Amino acid sequence: MGTMVDTPFGPAVPEVPLPEAPLVFVVAQARFERIASISSEEFIAMFQEAIRPVYPVMRREQQAGVLIGPDGRVVTSDAGIVWRFEERPESWQVALAPDSVALSTTRYTSRDDFMSRLGSVLAAAHRTLSLRFCERLGVRYVDRVTDQDLLARLPDLVRPEVVGSSAVDLGEEGVEQVHSFSDATYRLGDGSEMHARWGILPPHATLDPAIEATDVRSWILDLDAYTRDQERFDPTGLSQRGEQLCERIYRFFRWAVRDEFLTAHGGQP
Repeated sequence: MGTMVDTPFGPAVPEVPLPEAPLVFVVAQARFERIASISSEEFIAMFQEAIRPVYPVMRREQQAGVLIGPDGRVVTSDAGIVWRFEERPESWQVALAPDSVALSTTRYTSRDDFMSRLGSVLAAAHRTLSLRFCERLGVRYVDRVTDQDLLARLPDLVRPEVVGSSAVDLGEEGVEQVHSFSDATYRLGDGSEMHARWGILPPHATLDPAIEATDVRSWILDLDAYTRDQERFDPTGLSQRGEQLCERIYRFFRWAVRDEFLTAHGGQP
């Protein structure tokens, strides 16, 4: 299986296939110059036709924004239209908004498959919407462990730096740690950044509405890598950049977990 990774950042590391991978959500998003016409069904019809063979079901949603006024009151606002295109069964989804296009899945199988799909979506958006610039490209992987036996073994499955207070001996019978989370942002030498969050969530809690809550206690590793500089909206170049972000995330994941974690999820030595 290979040795553990010593540092969270560095060269790409070989992938270890995990038949029982704990990935629950993966998404890639490219933000671009705002195009008001994307709110029009007629304008986005060519984009729909380009991806319809794979994502045949289209839905129109009205996004709601939340603003906090100077007096502290929360005010809702209209954040615009989002078009959602889904595969059947609902495991892959494309979301098109006036300033972004995203690909997400709850049934991730491999990086090659994910990047191939992303490249096709970016190419369709570039071709049919005449996109010029990418303001931000981001990739996010969310792992979640809900097996209570594995949670009890967490100090044996992940690095001490990642276990943190989850491994503290609480000393009194009946005391349970309900919530514990670490949150860190890293700025990398190539101008990209990574936002990493990990820790224990109680039942019925979630970090994101896109991630369905569970009815049991869980451990989450949420890694979001993204670019900060504007670049030309070139589908090939963006796909290559997305691949690099995936490699960044995977190395951090491999640093965070021990070989015992990989074995517990079907990894073969």
